[in-house]
Amino acid sequence: MAHEIHSRIGNDMGTANALYGLGEIYRAQSRHREAEEAFRKAHEIHSRVGNEMGTANALHGLGEIYRAQSRNREAEEAFRKAHKIHSRIGNDRSVKESGGGEAFRKAHEIHSRIRDDMGTANALDGLGLIYHAQSRNQEAEEAFRNAYKIHSRIGNDMGTANALRGLGEIYRAQSRNREAEEALREAHEIQSRIGNDMGTANALHDLGDTYRAQSRNREAEEAFRKAYKIHSRIGNDMGTANALRGLGEIYRAQSRNREAEEAYEIHSRIGDDKGTANALLALGELHRTQARNQEAEKCLTQARHIFSLISDDLGTGNTLRSLGSLLIERRQDEEAQSLFCQALSAFNRKGASFSRAQTLPLLASTYVIKGNPLEAEESLNEALIIGIQLNDGRLQAPPLELLSVIFASKSKYSATLAAPLHAGAACERTGDANILRGAALHDQGKAFLVQSKYGKAEEAYSLAQTSFSRAGDARGEASALRSLGTLYTLQRRFELAVNRFVQARSISAAISDYDGELMALGCLMGARLLQRKRAGLRSYCVEALKIYDRTQWSGSK
Repeated sequence: MAHEIHSRIGNDMGTANALYGLGEIYRAQSRHREAEEAFRKAHEIHSRVGNEMGTANALHGLGEIYRAQSRNREAEEAFRKAHKIHSRIGNDRSVKESGGGEAFRKAHEIHSRIRDDMGTANALDGLGLIYHAQSRNQEAEEAFRNAYKIHSRIGNDMGTANALRGLGEIYRAQSRNREAEEALREAHEIQSRIGNDMGTANALHDLGDTYRAQSRNREAEEAFRKAYKIHSRIGNDMGTANALRGLGEIYRAQSRNREAEEAYEIHSRIGDDKGTANALLALGELHRTQARNQEAEKCLTQARHIFSLISDDLGTGNTLRSLGSLLIERRQDEEAQSLFCQALSAFNRKGASFSRAQTLPLLASTYVIKGNPLEAEESLNEALIIGIQLNDGRLQAPPLELLSVIFASKSKYSATLAAPLHAGAACERTGDANILRGAALHDQGKAFLVQSKYGKAEEAYSLAQTSFSRAGDARGEASALRSLGTLYTLQRRFELAVNRFVQARSISAAISDYDGELMALGCLMGARLLQRKRAGLRSYCVEALKIYDRTQWSGSK
C-alpha cells in the first residue's frame, strides 16, 4: 500500500497524502471510524511539516465524518478551522467548502451564481445542519427543503436521503411526528436501495426516536434493534451505542433494568460523554419509577454534571426536571421548584418548546402546593398554549387536568376566575389564551362524551364556556352551551338542556350568528320531542324558517 511504502521510506508528505486518500475511500464506504482515524493522522503529519493546504483538507475530511455521525458541534469546529486556513492561504474554492454558517452561506451564493446544482445543494445541507444545531428550526427546514428539491432534480440519491433525514430531525424537534415519520421512511428506503449501511442505520435510529416520542414502543424497539445490528456489523461503535441508548429508553419504559445498564456500560467504555449522560439519565428515571431513589439521584446527578461539561442544554434540562420530580416525591417542594425553573431556562436556550410544555405543569404543581394558584395558572396556560400549537394531546392533558382542579376548588374558584391571564410571549404569538384554552377544553369534553364519562364532559364544557366568556368569544360560548345542552339531553335532564339551548340561541341572536341560532333551535326541537312536549314545537319551526328565509334572501341579493 502507498501509505506503508511512504512510511517506510520516511516520506512524510507522501504518507499524509496517502492517509488522506484512505480517509476518502473509507468515507465513501461509510467506514467512519477508519476514515476518522486516517484523516486525523493525515492532519497531524500535515500540521507537523507545515503543509497548510493538507492540514485544511484533512480538517474538512474530519468535518464531513463528524457531520455524517450527527456530531454537529465537532463538525462545525473542524469546518471553521479549515475555512480559516483556506482563507489565509487564498484558496477560494476550498473556502466555499468549509467554515460553518457564514461559509456555507457564501458557498451557496457562489454555487448558485455559477449554476453548480450539486454545490448549491451541498451548501444548503451544511446551512441546514448549522441552523439545526443553533435551534433555528424554520431556517433549517427551508435549507433542507431546498436542498431536497435540488438533489431530487439532479438524481442524487444520497443527497436526497440526507436532506430528508435533516427534514425528519427538524420535524421531530418540533413534535411534527407524522411529517418526521414520512421523511425518515423515505430516507430509509433510499439508503437501503443504494446499499448505504450507515445511512440506513441512521434513518432507522431516527425513526425509532420518532416512534418512541409517540409511545409506539414496539415499533421503536424494532427500529432500534435493526439499527443496532447494522452498526454492529459494520463496526461503528458510536452507532451501536446510540442504538443501545434508544433501546435503553424503551427498556426503561418497560422496567427492563439489565438492558438499560448495558447501554450505559458501552457508552462509558467508548468514551462517549453525551451517550453516557443520556444512559445515566435513562437509568436514573428507571430507578425512580422503581422507588430506588438513592440510586436514581446518584445517576441523575452524574448525568447533570456531564451534560453541563459538554454544554448540552436539552440534556441538562431533562436531568434537572427528573431531579425536581424526585424532590417532589420527597416533599422538598421549594428545592424542586428551583430545579424546574433552571430546567425551563435550559429549554429556553435550546428552543425546546415540547420540553417546556412537559415541565411547566410540574412547576405549577409546586405553586399549588404552596397555595399560589394564580402563578400555577400562568404556567399551565403557557403549557396548554404550547400543546395546542404543537397539536399534541399528550401535552394538553396535564395542564387541563390541573386547571380543572384549581377551578373546582371552592375556596380558590372566584379569585382564579377573576384573575387576569398572563401567558407572556406565547400568548402574544398565538392570540387570546382564553380562546385557546376554551377550544382545548371543548375538545376534551367531546372526548369524554364519546367515552360516556358524563361528569368529566360536563366539567370540561362548563370550563370551556367560562374561558370563551372571559375572552368575549360569543360564538365559542354559544357552542359550549349547545354541547352542555346535548349532554343534558343524553342524560334526560331536559329542563337543564332546554335552559342551555335557550341561552345559546340568545347569544347567537345577539351577534347575528344565524347558523348558531338555527342549531340552537334545532336542539330545542329535539329536546322537546324527546320530552313529548309538542306545544312549543310549532313556534320553534316558524322561527327557524324565518331565519332560513332571511339568510337565503340576503344571500341572493
